[in-house]
Amino acid sequence: MSAEPTIDPSAFNETQYAHELITRVVRECPRRVATGPDERRAHAIIREEFAALGLETELHTFTWNQSLYQTLALHFGMATAGSLVASRAPLLAFALHALAASSYAADSARAGFALRRLFPFGDSQNVLARLPARGGVPRLRVVFLAHADAAFTGVMFRPEFLARFVSKETSPLYKALRVTTGAVAALALLDVVQLVGGRSRALEVLRVALSVPPLLAFALNLDVVLRHQIVPGAMDDLSGIAGTLLLARRLRGRVPDDVEVVFCATGCEEAGLGGAHALARDKQAEWDRARTVVIGLDGLANGSLCWFQEGEIFPVPIAPWLREALCDTAASDPRFADVRGFEIPVGGTDVVPFGVAGYDAVTLGCVDRTRGVPRHYHTPNDTPENLEAEAIVPCVDFAERLFGAILARR
Repeated sequence: MSAEPTIDPSAFNETQYAHELITRVVRECPRRVATGPDERRAHAIIREEFAALGLETELHTFTWNQSLYQTLALHFGMATAGSLVASRAPLLAFALHALAASSYAADSARAGFALRRLFPFGDSQNVLARLPARGGVPRLRVVFLAHADAAFTGVMFRPEFLARFVSKETSPLYKALRVTTGAVAALALLDVVQLVGGRSRALEVLRVALSVPPLLAFALNLDVVLRHQIVPGAMDDLSGIAGTLLLARRLRGRVPDDVEVVFCATGCEEAGLGGAHALARDKQAEWDRARTVVIGLDGLANGSLCWFQEGEIFPVPIAPWLREALCDTAASDPRFADVRGFEIPVGGTDVVPFGVAGYDAVTLGCVDRTRGVPRHYHTPNDTPENLEAEAIVPCVDFAERLFGAILARR
């Protein structure tokens, strides 16, 4: 493959570059499923683009599952099975409910992986590109993350479903996996109550009510598994990949001598943050937490720019100094007046494994606040034609300004 940049630098247009790069990756790597050959091909293209900018590049390899939705369907299918046998076999029901709740809570919190390991692991990779510090150990390292893989789709991502159940932060299902995992844990407690005190009508009614969330979660995730359909992923997250390349182009030659900047195109994000998890695990000795800040770029179009407040089940707080830097950056330019925090309803982004591991980290991304997700999120319509590419450059402007605010504080 050629190492030439996609656009002639003498006539460089950032929006055009971003859109053409995204179009190329979607065309040449249409099925970028985690651990698959198109994910690897996309990473090869991205690595060439970084190399064409003169950055040092490397591959960081790891193994991970292909589908998050298989893992979810297994957890909540097991919980549903526990409810079906609970009246006759409460001890078995307790085992199923307790295992499902504890396994997914640990999986979401990056504390351990139990049921996930029943599915095969395949090979994947992260592409790392560096603007190294000049003069020894850096006083500060800033890591920018965006993912190259694309998502599966299903009924749960249809706009009409999201509008009914996800888009309103006051909805009881807004944090659906927190609600569902909590319901399964409550079912395990009911099993204990039955083992100690016997069955009662009130207990049976409560069990039926608590069994609805895991049953729905099982059905919705099984739908995704059976469809096995990958979306183009132009917005999610090739727009973030384009953003990291634009940032690299802007920052080369302008970074202080004692600062290192790392741009990372992760793999397996859509399969449960696999690439970021492996990177946070494998780089902890090299990337000192006290001197490393991690910034995610996830979906830089099709909505209004936000910084994400994360935590699928357990909150992952943003460091106070970093929140101040975000607020100051938003206040620094009238173009950023509407940029603010947004609590994402379900799932998480690549900064979560870093945040859990003790790094100061936050993700920037766009959200249609009337829907709770970006437009065309995880649907077959997430194509280059439906990408609002003109939004990418202002998002990169914010990220660059935030980088300056981080340098000033650290």
